[in-house]
Amino acid sequence: MIMDEENDELKILSFIFGWIYFFAWSISFYGQLYENYRRKSVSGLSFDFINYNLTGFLCYTIYNVCGFINKELGTGPIEIQDIVFASHALIITFIIITQMVIYYDKSDEQQTVSNPSRTLVICIWWGYFIMILFEKILKLYDPTKETIFKFNSVIYLGFSKVLTSLIKYVPQAFLNYQRKSTVGWSILSVILDLTGGIFSLGQNIIDFIIGSSHGNKNPSLNMAKFALSFISIFFDVLFIVQHYCLYPKKKPRQLGEDPRLHYLTTELSELEDERSRN
Repeated sequence: MIMDEENDELKILSFIFGWIYFFAWSISFYGQLYENYRRKSVSGLSFDFINYNLTGFLCYTIYNVCGFINKELGTGPIEIQDIVFASHALIITFIIITQMVIYYDKSDEQQTVSNPSRTLVICIWWGYFIMILFEKILKLYDPTKETIFKFNSVIYLGFSKVLTSLIKYVPQAFLNYQRKSTVGWSILSVILDLTGGIFSLGQNIIDFIIGSSHGNKNPSLNMAKFALSFISIFFDVLFIVQHYCLYPKKKPRQLGEDPRLHYLTTELSELEDERSRN
């Protein structure tokens, strides 16, 4: 009876953590949307980052939907918040891509998707095609069969999302380093992303505890979600250090100076420096 009460409390806590992480991670996308709209520019936004986001969230949406429907696929516990978050993130990514088309500046050589980024995305989808070929078409592999380590096309998509998340932050961090600035990269998005990562990790651990306490001999973590949480926390801390410690915005020197005018002047001077270097 005590165990049941404890599990009920943990389930409520998991539910709360799940929706906190959903709103934090989901709202984090709107910071970049607003930043692009406010500046009428996508300068400072890594196109590789968005390319990885598109593939990653498409993989993650399929992974969550399939794992939620079929518990035997070996994805670990998947909550409804995971599905809603992945789907919402995919939609917002498409909107940001629309902004990239509208605000595209052909004179800015950094506004392009690199060849390594394109190659990796092609390899990810080619690997998925091979998995589907073996599972669905040739029937050479049963994805629900009990094995020591489960691996199938759905889990492949989950790890593909982890891979794109691990890589996607690197171009943005390097772009900030090159420019010695975080202008154009929304720090609000970073803070919300960090919050989402912490609560997503918390929910995953709670779900594991619940699974191990009642009749589940082999409780498992949602490893894709677990890895994504750690990756986002690590890089968000790095971005915060870049924004506030390494490349902080210069403050107005005179009290009478309009901060908005100073911000615009600083931004223009940075763009001029970039073009002169190119």
